[in-house]
Amino acid sequence: MRRIVAAVAILAIAGAVYAGKDKAGQIDFEEHTLANGLRVILSEDHSVPVVAVDVWYHVGSANEEFERSGFAHLFEHMMFEGSENVGKTEHFQHISDAGGKMNGSTTQDRTNYWEILPANRLNLGLWLEADRMRSLVITEEKFENQRETVKEERRMRIDNEPYGAAFLVSDTLCYDGWEYGHTVIGRMVDLDAAVAGDVQRFFDKYYCPANAVVTIVGDIEPKKAMKMVEEYFGDIPAGEPAARPAYADKPFKGERREDVDSPKANVPALFVSYMIPPHDHADTPALSLLNSLLVEGESSRMHKRLVKDEEAAFAVFGFVDGRLGPGLFRLIAASNAGVDIAECERMMYEEIDRVANEGITAAEMEKLKISFKSDYVSNRQTVINKAEELHHYLLFHGDPGVINTELDDYMAVTMEDIQRVAKKYLTKNNRTVVTAVPPTS
Repeated sequence: MRRIVAAVAILAIAGAVYAGKDKAGQIDFEEHTLANGLRVILSEDHSVPVVAVDVWYHVGSANEEFERSGFAHLFEHMMFEGSENVGKTEHFQHISDAGGKMNGSTTQDRTNYWEILPANRLNLGLWLEADRMRSLVITEEKFENQRETVKEERRMRIDNEPYGAAFLVSDTLCYDGWEYGHTVIGRMVDLDAAVAGDVQRFFDKYYCPANAVVTIVGDIEPKKAMKMVEEYFGDIPAGEPAARPAYADKPFKGERREDVDSPKANVPALFVSYMIPPHDHADTPALSLLNSLLVEGESSRMHKRLVKDEEAAFAVFGFVDGRLGPGLFRLIAASNAGVDIAECERMMYEEIDRVANEGITAAEMEKLKISFKSDYVSNRQTVINKAEELHHYLLFHGDPGVINTELDDYMAVTMEDIQRVAKKYLTKNNRTVVTAVPPTS
């Protein structure tokens, strides 16, 4: 429990240091753990005099109790409502006054909060994060205010968007379990039923050192940075690591379909999702390259077929939605005016079948790898991107060191691998299809 009093905060005896300067795009970092369980990752980058402070709490919507959806996202807002030494909205003001910027976000599997600051204001970022981890102020008034803010956010970004409702349905329809079977933003009925005591219990359970990781990347001296981390975070009660949800869902359940009325849409849109294994599965690199082959850029197979050649769709795109539990291989298309969305769907499946039955060319394989490697390296040009990636590899792979080895896994993917995963996962009985249906008149 969070009320367990931490021992005198000292660094763990052993800290791990990874040096990877021999390869392009490699990230040097070191790991430490405080006595209260807080994990710390440090990475020096003296290219510019800035620093990123990035805190991940290992809690997302998948951790929410049944019929208490939206709590993780609600808490993303609550964390800016003030703590013992920081008043409401002052977190934003402190960062702005120092010339920095900040934000936070919530997914199914984690919640993050980050600041980018001049290097000489590292102490400010750490102090602000530690103060709200230690002493977030939760009152009935603040809870009610932020509950209404979240509800209004849902109205604006989901209910009032042309395809918002359809996207949410596509996000959850293929899942039977509660963990991924409800949305991150939450249901209105669940938000209405929540009380301030629920929020306090959520904070006590998940927002503690044993369930958090602080990553610092930028123009730092690691020893000095660790002294500050110890000073600000070391005496916070440890709490307990959050248990990972069960994630009982498995692929291959039979096709699921649903039409969603979309009164603000002008043309139909199609959301096709295939369930895939957890993100750390060996097939993820091949699935990611397959997604790029199908929908990434104007030279992708589906863009050339649906948008350029057939002029059936005005847009087609997709992504691999990797998660701690089963993820989604997502394809999205919106038809041109006057084109039956069923035609877009037929063409999409034909392109998938071409890969599954005929494979891909060597030229396509080479292009996919060059493109991936370019993105892989260029994405590491900012301190916040490096921090986010170190967090990603720790949470989803169990080892931040994978940041320096995953490229090899992608470069090892073969044409046969891409054909194999297309044939294995992109099947009718593993497919969820959601159609956004606009008004008929």
